[in-house]
Amino acid sequence: MCPVCGQTHDGVPAWTYGVPDYWLGLPLERRALGACNEDLCRTPDGRFFVRAVLELPLIGGPEPTFELGVWGALSAADFDRYVDTFDHEDQSKLGRMVSHLANAVRGFAGSQSLLAALRPQDQRKRPFMDLEPADHPLAIAQREGISFDKVLTIIHPDEVRH
Repeated sequence: MCPVCGQTHDGVPAWTYGVPDYWLGLPLERRALGACNEDLCRTPDGRFFVRAVLELPLIGGPEPTFELGVWGALSAADFDRYVDTFDHEDQSKLGRMVSHLANAVRGFAGSQSLLAALRPQDQRKRPFMDLEPADHPLAIAQREGISFDKVLTIIHPDEVRH
């Protein structure tokens, strides 16, 4: 039973962001000129984003990792390579691509725009995001782990915990 909400969960749910934060900041008429789905996002002003998985080792929790479904910004060239191979079974051959975190991750102020690398995965799985080593708490959490209590504050930020 979850100590915050009192419900029973199967494992630790991933926390996901449906779109890049930049997309949310665009007026609706500008969004209509771009395209954004559950995996890819292209803005009318030439910004490109890919949905990714940011894994944090989970300390003291029921799972080995806590997954964040985030968006990574890519260059136009890397985005085109990613899209061109999207349906390939061996997309990992693309190798690491320079990226920036495109979401402000709840519980980690100042996390948007952290430098990262995207590692495409095979068989149409979303790429992994590896944050570059930094002193930011989210980068530290990816290297050293995150407590289960911290995960609960991300999943249930408004709940009062005793």
